[in-house]
Parts: sequence; C-alpha cells; structure tokens
Amino acid sequence: MSNIHEEINRIRIIDGHEHIDPQEIRKKNKVDFFGLLHYLESDLITAGMKRGILSHNSKLSEEEKAEQFLYFYNQTKNTTYAKTLKIAVQDLYGMDDWSVNGILNLNEKVKAATNDDDWYKKVFEKSGIDLAITLPYTTNVDFSLFRPVMFLDYAFKLRTIKDVQQIEQHSRVSVHTFQDYLHAVDALLNKFVTEGMVATKLGHAYWRTLKTSKPTFHEAEKQFNRLFSCFIEEPISQQESVVLQDYLIHHVIQCSIKYELPIQIHTGHHETSVSGNGNIITNSNVTDLLPLLLAYPDAKFVLLHCGIPYHQEYLTIVKNFPNAYADFTWVYIISPTVGKQIMHQMIEMVPQNKIFGFGGDFNVIEGTYAHQKLARKLVADVLLEKVQDDMLTEKEAVEFAQRIFRNNLIEFYNLKV
Repeated sequence: MSNIHEEINRIRIIDGHEHIDPQEIRKKNKVDFFGLLHYLESDLITAGMKRGILSHNSKLSEEEKAEQFLYFYNQTKNTTYAKTLKIAVQDLYGMDDWSVNGILNLNEKVKAATNDDDWYKKVFEKSGIDLAITLPYTTNVDFSLFRPVMFLDYAFKLRTIKDVQQIEQHSRVSVHTFQDYLHAVDALLNKFVTEGMVATKLGHAYWRTLKTSKPTFHEAEKQFNRLFSCFIEEPISQQESVVLQDYLIHHVIQCSIKYELPIQIHTGHHETSVSGNGNIITNSNVTDLLPLLLAYPDAKFVLLHCGIPYHQEYLTIVKNFPNAYADFTWVYIISPTVGKQIMHQMIEMVPQNKIFGFGGDFNVIEGTYAHQKLARKLVADVLLEKVQDDMLTEKEAVEFAQRIFRNNLIEFYNLKV
C-alpha cells in the first residue's frame, strides 16, 4: 500500500449526501438483511426479479426470500452494487456463507444490529466518518452524526389540493391565494433552517425534466387557481402543472438564496428500483440546468452524481460556472472505472475547492461503510497515478484528498464538527 493510500485511509470523512433514516425509524421499519439491498435491488430487478418480492409486504417466507435473493444475486454478483453489499456484510457481520442458511443467519444478525442503539456510532467510527449530510424526510436527526437536508419537490409537485394542504400544514401558514402559497413555501424553508437544515434538495429529474422555463406570476397563478378549484382528490395532469412547477422551482431557489442554503440537484443516472419517470435518462441531462445557473449567479448549486452519463458536459459546466459545485455522491458504485476517469479529468479541469469527494447515497449505514472503503481506494489510485505522472507532488495529492473528503464540505456547508 502506498503512502498516499495510507494517508487517505486516515482522513476523517465528511459525507456529503445520504438517505439514512434516524435509528428510531430503522427500528420501527424492522430493517433486516433484505432491507439492506438498496442499489443492488435495482440490479436484481433488471436481472429479472419481480419487484417487491423481498419487501416486508411480500408473501414469501424468509427462507423463500433467501432462495430468490441467492438466485438473482448469482446473476448480478459481477456489478459494483453487489460487490458493495458483499464488502459490507463480510466486514460488519462476518458473512462468509452464501447459502440459504447463511443468508438466514445473516438476517438475524442484521435484525440485532437494527435494535442496537450504538450501531450507527460503531459503523461510522469503523468508516472513519465524522458527520453525514442526510435526507431522511425529517429534521429530527442525531446531530452528533448527521445534518439534515430536506427534499423540496413536494413544494412544487402540485397535482391536487391535498398537496397544497400538506405545505399549509407543515408551514403553519393558511393558504387562500397563490401569494399565500408562496409565503407558505418561504415559511417552510425558514422552519427547516431553524431546525438545522443545511441545504435544500431538488430531485425532480426522477419524475420530470430538468428543463425549467421562466413563467410569469400571472401564468403560474392561473394554473394554481385551476388546481385550487378542483375537488380534493381530483388531480391536474403533469402537462397542466409544468408552468406552476417551473415558477415554484424558481421560488425555492430564491428562498434558498435568501436563507444562504446550498441547493443539491440530482443529475444523471436514475435508480431503477425507485425511478418514477420510467428511467427516461434524458430528463436528467445536466445541460438543461444552464438557464438556472445563468439566472442565479448568487446561488450555490451542488450538482450530484457527476451527471453520469453526461459527465463530459458536467465537467465543462463545473469548470466554467462559479456557482456550480461538483459532487461524487453515488459515482464510485455506479462504475469504479467511470469514477476514476471523472476524477482524473476533474483534477485536471476543476478548482479543488469546488469538488466534494464522497457521498454514500445509501438508505442504510452498512452501504455507506462499504462505499467509503471503495471511494478511498479509487481516489488514492487516481492520485498515485497523478504523482507518478508528475502532475502532482505527493504532498499536493494528500492535500487534495483532505480537501475533497473533508475540508471543502466543512467550509461550504458551514459545519461545526
């Protein structure tokens, strides 16, 4: 192992993006081994497994689930998603028996971990992670381990009056007009900030295009009033709602600027197991964000996932726009090869203060453990090559790693660690 690998393994990571639930929610959901699959479930599904058969609501017994899992795991064990799960359960649970009985024994160990109040602390310590930014649909998190980010899609994905009423309830602002609704969204962000939120998140590429027009207040108000005149359960179509959505996306960005919140935006690849847009990858093309980047030079846009498969365009954007920041969340487990290629180019093209090197992007802490292990190795491999090619000194390489894995995130999100 090189000195660079050793130094990077010692870095205390600030994890820029997760979906890990608070432990009490994990306990409530009774997470077992089949609840750890997350990204691997996408590969199992694309390999032919029926959706939902490994869930808590499945009619299969645990033994039948183990049989189904092993059958499809053997079809997908070449993927990085599969290898990530294998690393996690080997290192954290001592798993070495990939049989039905082995899976059933592992299942009991995971159930015990779910009920272990110290499990998150143990895994974070083993991972070398000091703090993780997470999106658990609540700001009620353990602030010794996490900082919350909230999805704001529900503030602009309006289809029925119930959607409006949800924002009304969460913001505690009565809504009778479109202007009232805008005040409610503003109040909602203010509430989340006082509760510890460190950024907003827009995940709309999973259910619509990133293209955003600039409608007028009157045009948006007209659609809002159309929605407001419907019965409680009566929806308006996505096509009818686009103008209203676009106006509200601008409003969320403006509120984020007001409260000095970075804006995380999903770009690129979709996860098959949860995609709501039929995996229409063109909806996630990072170049569609150019009008927003041009319109809001005072915003801080964190463009997640390096835009894969539009990563060449992504590299140009984060190089040229001072308000666009590169984030390697999810990248290494999508493809280590692509991750290394992008990191090589990122080092050559983008100022190092604009690069965030790790986000596990997992629902479960076990996945985060395995992902950081892979991330450290891949980044160290790339930096070693840069040193060998005389692109960086060893000291510069280690300083770069310290920046992208820790210092940049502390400064950018104004974290107290």
